[in-house]
Amino acid sequence: MASLDIRELVLKNLAGSKREEVEEYIDDAIQTREEQALPGMGILFEVVWQRSNDTEKASMMDKIMAALESV
Repeated sequence: MASLDIRELVLKNLAGSKREEVEEYIDDAIQTREEQALPGMGILFEVVWQRSNDTEKASMMDKIMAALESV
């Protein structure tokens, strides 16, 4: 039995999508609050994080920490 690589599956499902389609995927995942969307969102974040420089990562961390402080 082949192991399922969820990262590969999510990225393949979104590959070739237009910018508007990916944005719709993100908006829909946030609005519906479906737990099934969380792994996909996490994978997208992982890809963004890995491709970000230190300044971009610091900016994301500032936003994350500000969001956590307001909870």
